[in-house]
This record gives sequence, C-alpha cells and structure tokens, in this order.
Amino acid sequence: MSFASELLALRCRSLITTENGGRRPFPLPGDSAHYGRDRLANVRHIRLEIGFDLDARTIAGAVHHTLAPINVGLAAIDFDAAELDIASVSMGGAPLAHRLSGGTLHIEFGRALPVGEEVTLIIAYSGQPRRGFYFNLPDDGYPNRPRQVWTQSQDEDARHWLPCYDFPNQKATTEVVATVPAGWFALSNGVLEERRENGDGTLVYHWRQTVPHVTYLMTLVAGDYVEVPDRLESLPVPYYVPPGREADARRAFGRTPEMIRFFGEKIGVPYPYEKYAQIVVTDFIFGGMENTTATTMTDAILYDERAALDTDRDSLVAHELAHQWFGDLLTCKEWAHAWLNEGFATYFDLLFHEHHKGADAFAYARAANADIYFGEDSGHYRRPIVCNVYNEPIDIFDRHLYEKGSLVLHMLRSVLGDDLWWKAINHYVTKHARNVVATPDLQRAIEEATGRNLDRFFDQWVHHAGHPEYKVSWTWDDAAKLANVTVKQTHRVDDSTMLFSMPILIDFRKGDAVHEFRVTIDQKEQTLHFPLPERPELVRFDPGNHVLKKLDFDKPVDELTHQLARDPDVMGRVAAAKTLGKQGGPRAIEALAAAVRNDAFWGVQAEAAKALGATRSTAARDALIALGDIPHPKARRGVVQALGEFRHDERAADAILPAVRGDASYFVEGSATISLGKTRSARAYDAIAAQFEKPSYNETLRVMACNALAELKEERAIDFLLGWTPYGRPQQVRSAAIAALAALADHFPDHKTRVVERLTELLDDPWLRTRLSAAEGLGKLGDTVALGPLDAYIARELDGRGVRVAREAMAKIREGKGRDEETKKMREDLDKTIADNHELRDRLDKLETLVRPSADGASDRSATERMNA
Repeated sequence: MSFASELLALRCRSLITTENGGRRPFPLPGDSAHYGRDRLANVRHIRLEIGFDLDARTIAGAVHHTLAPINVGLAAIDFDAAELDIASVSMGGAPLAHRLSGGTLHIEFGRALPVGEEVTLIIAYSGQPRRGFYFNLPDDGYPNRPRQVWTQSQDEDARHWLPCYDFPNQKATTEVVATVPAGWFALSNGVLEERRENGDGTLVYHWRQTVPHVTYLMTLVAGDYVEVPDRLESLPVPYYVPPGREADARRAFGRTPEMIRFFGEKIGVPYPYEKYAQIVVTDFIFGGMENTTATTMTDAILYDERAALDTDRDSLVAHELAHQWFGDLLTCKEWAHAWLNEGFATYFDLLFHEHHKGADAFAYARAANADIYFGEDSGHYRRPIVCNVYNEPIDIFDRHLYEKGSLVLHMLRSVLGDDLWWKAINHYVTKHARNVVATPDLQRAIEEATGRNLDRFFDQWVHHAGHPEYKVSWTWDDAAKLANVTVKQTHRVDDSTMLFSMPILIDFRKGDAVHEFRVTIDQKEQTLHFPLPERPELVRFDPGNHVLKKLDFDKPVDELTHQLARDPDVMGRVAAAKTLGKQGGPRAIEALAAAVRNDAFWGVQAEAAKALGATRSTAARDALIALGDIPHPKARRGVVQALGEFRHDERAADAILPAVRGDASYFVEGSATISLGKTRSARAYDAIAAQFEKPSYNETLRVMACNALAELKEERAIDFLLGWTPYGRPQQVRSAAIAALAALADHFPDHKTRVVERLTELLDDPWLRTRLSAAEGLGKLGDTVALGPLDAYIARELDGRGVRVAREAMAKIREGKGRDEETKKMREDLDKTIADNHELRDRLDKLETLVRPSADGASDRSATERMNA
C-alpha cells in the first residue's frame, strides 16, 4: 500500500474507536479498508447483445469484451458475474476454459498473451437478476404500474446483468444491442445506429457510445414511451416519458438546454457527447442516475401545474447533467474519492441555481446544504470526505460526500477568486477528460493552474473531518477608535478534526460606508484590532457565508434589528432573524414581523416567521396570524410552520385550519396540516384524516398528513396509520406511515409490540424503500426483540443501503437498551421546562411592552394601569 493510502485507512479507522461529541462512529463493526483493483488488461470496447423475458423476469445475451494485456504473460483474466449462468466463453471462435465461483468468472486463454495484443472474448450468459436489471410489471397491489425494464449499475451492480470488469478505474467504448417487444422504445448510451423490426413481435435497438466510460454507466431502459423533443443548437436533448405526461416533462426538464450551455461555457469544455437524453422510470431506487448521455430519472420528477407554483426539479436535473462532466467524462478511480463525482455535481447544481435564480437564492441554497450536512455530522457521525473504510461503497454516499463536498468546492472558489477558480476547473477537466481521477489529481490541477499551495486546505477539509465552530464577539474602544473582535474556535480538536486555518472577511458598516479586512483565523483564540473612523452600526464575520462553519456571534438587540433590516447579505439577515427568535422580546418580535412582511427575499421572510414561532409568545402568535396573507407561497409556508409552535393554542389552530382545508400550494397546505398536528388541537385529528382523501403531486398531502399524526400524538392514529402500510397503498405514504408509527409507538408504549411486529413483517416487503423505513423505525423504537429479525434481514438484503440502515438500527438498539424510561422522562421534563420558560417570557414581554418608553420618553402609564387593573 502507498503511504497516502495507508494514511487514509488510519484516519478512517481512527473514527471506529474515537467518538466525537457523542456521535456514533461512521465505520461499524466489521467494516474494513477498501483499495483500488489491479487492472491486468485494458478493456477497450464492450458490445452487449441482450434480450429479456418480461413475465419470467429473465435475461439472456452475449457480451463481447475487446481487450489487450497491460503486462507480458497474461494467461487468464477474471470478470465479475453475480447470479448469472455462463453458457460459453470463446475467443476467435475457439471455446475457452472457464469457471464461475463466488461471483467471479475466471477465464483461461490457453496461452500467454503478449503485451498489447488485442483479443475479443465472447461470453454467452443468462440469468434472473435480483439487482442491476429491474422488471416493472403490474400486479394485484399496483395494477396500473407500467411495464418497463431498466438498469441501475452504480456502484458495482453491472455484474448482475452482464459479465464485466465492474470497478470504476477502467473505461471502454460500448455498444448495446437490445431486443424489446414491438411498440416499445429502448434507450442506451450514445448514438442510435439502428432500429430494426424482427418480424416476430420484437424490435432491435442498437446504440453505440464512442467516448469511453466505466461499466457502471452502461444503461438500458425500455418500455412504452413518447419522446418530447428538445435541443441545444445541433445537440439532441430529448425527454422520454409515458404517454400523457408530455406537459409534465416540459415543466420538469425544460431548462436542460440552458443548463448544458451554462455548464459548457463556465467549465470551458463543451458538452462532450452526441446527445443528452433523460428518461423516467417507475419505482426507481434512486432519484436519478447519470448514465452517460442517457440519464435515468424517477417518475416522481414529473409535476403538475399546482406544484409548479412553488417547486421545480431543476436541482435534480442540473445535478445529473453536471455528472456528464464530473463522474462520466472524469470518473473517480475508487469509491473513497467519489466526492469528485457527487460533490462536484451537487455544487454545479448550486451554480446553476445562482445563474438562474440569483445570488440570494444561491446563498440560501448553500446554507440549506450546510444544514443537511450538520444534521448528519452532529446527530449521526463524523468522517473525512475521503474515507475508504466501509462495508459497501454505497455507505459513503452520504451528506459528507454530497453536501459537504459541494461546500468545500465553494470554499475553494472563495479562496481562489472566480477567475482562478474557473481557470483551475478548466485545467482539471481538460487534463483528465476521458480518464479516472483521485483527489490528488484535483489538488495538483488547481495548484498547476494557480500556483497556490493547497496542502493545508485539503488536509483540514477533505482528509480530516468536521468544520470550525466560531464564537465571535466585538467591542468598541472610542478613545482609540478601534473595533476589537475576538474569535474563538470552540470545536473539539483531536485526531479527527483540526484547528482550522481559513482566510475570512470581517467588515464594518455605518450608513453607506464599508470597511473590509481579510484576516486569517488560525488560532484557538485571537483578538483582532481594526482602526475605524467611528463606531460601526454593523459588524459582519464572513459576509456571504462562504466558510462552512457554525457561528455564535454575540450581538445586542439594536445591532441585530439593524442587521435584519439593513444587511445586504441575505444570510446575514437570516442569521439576525434566528438570533432574535432566540432572544425574544417585543423589539425582536416587531423587527421579525416587519421582515416577514417586507423583506425582498422569501427565504428571509420564512426564517423570520419561524423565528417568531420560536419565541412562542402571544405577541408573536398574533403577529403571525396577521401575516397569513403573505403572497409568496414559500414565505407563507414559513408562517404556517411557525404557527405550529403554539401548542394547545386554539387561536393558532383557527389561523391554520383554512390553509389545511385548501391552499393554492400543495406545500403550504401540507405544512399547515403538520402545524395543526403540532398544536394538539381537539379539532386536528378529523382535519388531518380528511387530507388522506386528497390526491396530490407525489402524494405530498398524504405524506405530510402522516407527519401531522405523528406530531398530534393521539392514540387512535395508530390503527389508522397501520391501515396505510399494506402493499398496494401509495409507496410514499407507506414510508411516511411507518415513520409516524415508530414515533407514536414510542409515545404509547402499550402499542409498541404490535408496531414492532408490523415493522418486522415489512422487512420482507417487495419495495426497497418500505424495507428501509421499517428497519429505521425499528432502530428508533429500540426494542431488543427486533435484533434477530434485523440480523436476518441484513443476511438477505441485496441493497447496501438496506444493510447499512439495519446495521445502524441494531447498533442504536444495543446502545439504547435500558434507557427508554429515562429518555422518556427527560423528554417530558424538557417539554415542561420549555412551556414554563415560554410562559415566563410571554409575561416579561408584556411587561416590557407596557413600560416601554413612548416617543416623548415617558412611560405608557395607561398601559401600566390597565395591567394593574
């Protein structure tokens, strides 16, 4: 092993035994270090001829591998072949000795091949795949399910539908020659060379991919589809959907040509293939898959006119498109470096967000990604982005890989500046196009293009874990005309997480005057002194929120209200709103209500509304009720979400109910339903149950109604939700009902046994996401009786996500054994303390309002007298 690989394994392994801040370590018992595979030959071309029996769920075909030895004396080669039957292997018309064992097909050439001699192996095979190649058929539970076949090979599932070298450090050109039923369409990689009718009720589609790619990017999707044509100049950009969904396709995919142009221009490398197609499938096991030139999408991406009011699917579309450069043209050579695929695609999704929706939306979306990552880092586990210790590769396709990876790239852009950033990205892509890459390739490319040394940056952000947590305060020295800013890094520093060194902008604002200072924060504690002409009205630490961090900035109410009203940085206004919500008080409530009503960006409106809800004061409630007519649906969603903070408050319930009965937005209506459940109003149950009668885009209303029942905490909801778990119910609702049942059974222990029994049964469900939800629910319930069923489920589950979720559930159950009553008592005590604190704050707020100075400096005596009366 190389030094770098050894160091990587040691860092990842250290997290097995080192827990940080109460987190569970990322590697679970039994996980081990994984390294790249040796390549004995260059596989230059793959030709796959394949057909299938839809009803029997079988495949049969022949795969032709054209390859050449890398080193002298190659006499045999191994391919991956999982659950396949090998009929024959030949080379040049002569049969070859072979054996299949443990998923490995060993082939003897019968002689030692010289270096570079090109040969073609033909492997005839058949199988009834349980992974990789999927059959959609109607059944009694889902009689309207369309008849389709589709493949999904990432990370290493290509071996389930063709014998191949199934690892991402090898690229080849490919052909797919697929025989499908008459009337069907078949999509694969590259250019359609031929469509031929066989005269026996079948068709042949012959696709050729001329730019080399890895085997997990090979694809085949076939079914009854219509094409919605689109293009960017001469580039075909078709969308394939079931008949009748053409308008939905234009809504979902319509900005694809603009995205292609934008990415090509910014990267400086035009879209590198002959077409870009997107096709939707039913019951897809991911959101999307970036198969080269032919992305597969879940049909949940299609949405109707009502949903279009306040949602789109640009993020998913842009993410999968960005992979055509980052993941397809350049591919991580081993899974430990998969952030080079996923982190880049996630960041380029954000970059299109910036291009299309503006700087405020871009900053807010970055902050949302940070919150997603923080949720995993704080509440689950912490690991380096580059980490090769896992059970299956899918284990590391997590929030560290995607969201944190994207934010590390943004910090690189911030550190380098736009000009050097795009110069470096162009150099990286140009240098490594059509090849495989690891993280050092990215670092070297950036250093070559910019002259910057990035060792420390990559060490602290990529090869170590965590992020800085800053506590900032400032004072003003009027005599010296100095602003004194103290910065502390308060996070735990250990082998996993470093003391960070980052350049950070600090600025000071008074009216239109701005004084900026870029400083390096690299100590545990440091106080910085800044000469200024006068005391500033506003001090900002990292304006723009470019550094991934948690920030506790101690400011008085005056500065916070000024910041909320006047800060040009959207995330500065959001931060001020959140802090004011924690501090509470009449001035905070007044400022927050003004922001909800007047801020130009919906995200600030929504965050200010939520901050009002966090105060749980009567004045805040009344302000929110008055703000229920906010026009922007996403801001209105924030208002109804905030009203849910007022438990057992019938005035809040009164304000929420009209939105539950119907709003122009699915998401406002669904959020109102959850909030109604949180109020615990006596009217809530019937109103929530009525939502289950409403069809909606992607089952939004029923899913949110399940969440509402979990919040409502009424015992009768358990039987109701159990009725939504059987096979045949909408899949999205089944998963939501399972999660709600786990929450309710934890609250009503008399029902825990029957819920555990039902979730245990669902570990055998045909639908993957139902099994995942059941395993996760069992982990939350913490009943040791589930350990045996979960262990048995792990042994038979083929999807790595299911295995990981079940292993985590078992670890959680073992850790929590015996703590149930203690945890429940602590939760009840916490709820009572919160309620008491908010009641006290409400009384103090009223008192402060009543004695608050009037415009002429006198107290409001009449208000005080009314209070005394």
